[in-house]
Amino acid sequence: MLRILGKIFFNKYVWLIVAPLLLIWAALMTRLETRTYFATQRQRTRVQQIWGGDLEQPMPSLRYKNCGSDVAALTRGDISTSNVAVELRLDYRKKGLAYYTGYNAEFAGKYTVRNPQKEKIYLSFIFPYPMQQGEGILRDVKMTVNGSEDAANTEYQQNLALWTGVLDAEQPLEFVVEYVGRGLNHFIYGFEPGAQINQFSMTMNVIGARNVDYPVSTMTPTTTEQTADGRKLTWTLDRSLTELNIGVILPDRLNVAQQIRVMTFRAPAFFLLFLVSICLILKLTGRPLAFVKIAALCVAFFLFYPLFAYLSMYMAVWLAFALSFGIL
Repeated sequence: MLRILGKIFFNKYVWLIVAPLLLIWAALMTRLETRTYFATQRQRTRVQQIWGGDLEQPMPSLRYKNCGSDVAALTRGDISTSNVAVELRLDYRKKGLAYYTGYNAEFAGKYTVRNPQKEKIYLSFIFPYPMQQGEGILRDVKMTVNGSEDAANTEYQQNLALWTGVLDAEQPLEFVVEYVGRGLNHFIYGFEPGAQINQFSMTMNVIGARNVDYPVSTMTPTTTEQTADGRKLTWTLDRSLTELNIGVILPDRLNVAQQIRVMTFRAPAFFLLFLVSICLILKLTGRPLAFVKIAALCVAFFLFYPLFAYLSMYMAVWLAFALSFGIL
């Protein structure tokens, strides 16, 4: 057997087949790498500009100073209670051969604050928006104070919503912020570094996916529950200090471009196995190695990959596979 394999390996006609096909394979892999990079990286920027980017919602913050004080610096305050509800509904977006993990988000956050002083204070409630400039859009953004909109003291700026006003001694206020948006890949709710987290509760309903992952530097949920159309996640914290955030990574859909690239990358191993098998069968049966016939079979084997990669751009994957296999 080893003698037969040696004859096959050192047969010049075999290498006349292998060498050109490996060069063609290298050129095809370079082309597929370029196409896959374009589909998954460069094209993603265009999808972000049309659909929206990652939504990373920072927690709101408080700043205050005593009324009548000449001090310019503001003191950071703590939020008394936070009750956040988020709904993420998966909506995969396709561009070319690549699928992008899009979702529609509905956010509602209820925050209670209290004047910690025994005199009037000048308070700013700052709610940053969750997206970067030029990526996507937020709709139906609304901030209410004690159940109604306070247009006189509320300002919707380019990157945040801001309420400023005067609070009496130990007076409580309840802020509710709502919006609808669109994002990609993951949703994160971030805590302000060094801020104490009091009576915090967050519920996230993921619709369209039952398996989710968690980004780096985020905490896992306190409880999880499988629902009829997805998964419900809940986080609860009280009197906590943490550098971790809250978030989920939504599952990717199978990307055809990446799968074709992986399949083509592994093609030489299967090709060599195919070629050696044919040569062994011919040798063991006592038939001569017919260069033209073996070359035709090997060319047909390798032509399947570029044909499949090309046709998959213009038709369904299963149809492109069937046509490529049937033609060759």
